[in-house]
Amino acid sequence: MTGTLEIKSHRKPRGQGFARRAEILDAAKRLFVTEGFEHTTIRKIAAAIGVSAATLYVYFPDKDSILQAIAESAFENLTARLMASQQSDATELERFRAGLAAYVGFGLAYPDEYRLTFLAKTVTPAAPGRTAVPCDDVAEAGRSFASLVASIQSLMQQGIFAPADPELTAEVVWGSLHGLTLLMLDQCGNLSSDLAALERRTLDMVIKGLLA
Repeated sequence: MTGTLEIKSHRKPRGQGFARRAEILDAAKRLFVTEGFEHTTIRKIAAAIGVSAATLYVYFPDKDSILQAIAESAFENLTARLMASQQSDATELERFRAGLAAYVGFGLAYPDEYRLTFLAKTVTPAAPGRTAVPCDDVAEAGRSFASLVASIQSLMQQGIFAPADPELTAEVVWGSLHGLTLLMLDQCGNLSSDLAALERRTLDMVIKGLLA
């Protein structure tokens, strides 16, 4: 008597792998937000989409890589919003302000992705005990910040912004935007001001502080 041994594969048929990967990312995002990154396991993520842990490992080697993928996707969305905010007929200062508003708008539109990308703590393999946030290792994050620095430097060279260290200035600007975004996301119940007015006033003050 002869027969063949059937070997089952955890991989989806061609073309369906992307859908499974998206399922994993969505489930992981929900668990990271509701239970915390440190309390979420690969088994919990797998159970949430009804597959085995072995199946999930086909797509991601660990939960850190899942969080990293969420951060990379978040920055892709952020970059798209920043590019869409830039009108060719606007002045460079107007485009600068539009970019700042687009950043805040992204955080408000994607609160879970924003919090996970900028706040979730992971252990740095090369330095146990030292933590990092996902955006530290996202190439697009570096390019976005470099673009902010270049824009500030250009406005300084034109005499629109007062001369200063462009990189330090960019960090101050980002810190202001980041603080505003988190304030609007997590402390809106403690704010008496209209959120749109709060955003406009903050951007006004940031830009006024940069002007020559």
